[in-house]
Amino acid sequence: MNLRQIEVFYAVMKSGTVSGAARQLHVSQPNVTRVLSHTEQQLGFALFQRIKGRLIPTDEAQRLLPEAEKIYQQLGSFHSLTNKIRKGSQHLRVGAPPILATSLLTPVIAELCKKSNISVELSTDNRAALCTGLLQNQLDLVICFGSEIPPAISGQELFSEEMMLISPHQNQNIPLVEDDNSRVDWPRLVTTSQEIIGLDHRDPLGSLLSQSIQHYEPDYHHQITVRSYSAAAQLVEHGAGLAVVDPWTASLFANRLERKHLEPALSFSVSLLYADHSPISVTGEKFISMLSR
Repeated sequence: MNLRQIEVFYAVMKSGTVSGAARQLHVSQPNVTRVLSHTEQQLGFALFQRIKGRLIPTDEAQRLLPEAEKIYQQLGSFHSLTNKIRKGSQHLRVGAPPILATSLLTPVIAELCKKSNISVELSTDNRAALCTGLLQNQLDLVICFGSEIPPAISGQELFSEEMMLISPHQNQNIPLVEDDNSRVDWPRLVTTSQEIIGLDHRDPLGSLLSQSIQHYEPDYHHQITVRSYSAAAQLVEHGAGLAVVDPWTASLFANRLERKHLEPALSFSVSLLYADHSPISVTGEKFISMLSR
């Protein structure tokens, strides 16, 4: 199978129909049908069964799919690289978790693009997927939570922040530090409340939160655990408990929920990551300089 045949095969596997694959590849349906038929003839076995207008993968097609996915991902990386080369050094591909992308990076990107001819692609995903994007040459820079540096990646801490407790307005059950209305006695809250919404421990902030809670209350049990910071905040709005989130999420819900600092503070890093095989460009340095300000 050549690359074109793999593209068609993969598109049909994902869409389940010739028309869906044609839309995905921006070609005509007869073109997809012709390539698929020629591929099956070359291979000497069927890839799909035609049932009621849909293409049902055969066992042979299912066995080929994992390898086709690897090739398709590599092809995507190649296309991303050629696109960057075509646009030149004035093009920057940045990745970040959704909350950092929307609250932290968008003002910087807007300012950068107003003052120059630089073009920017902003992608959002979890930390692991963003690091994969760096290694596959799909991203130039990643801004993320945490200070851990994965293999084959370099990085630096940009700044640190504190996680914040968000709660319904006028919640009388939150222990404060010596009548300080802005700070919560975190150890006392952990040992006296079972209402704290958990964050996924695979997430850097979720891991930090989990470690802190386990330190004060080893047997703590979260009734609800979420992956999304905004989902935690929305659950607080619905009276499902309390949440500890990043300050940007807390600010987004400032009109609807109370925000308080923790004592002692739960501090975390916001870091810059880039692949070892791709040093930071002049455009990237300019972006980082503006972000650091």
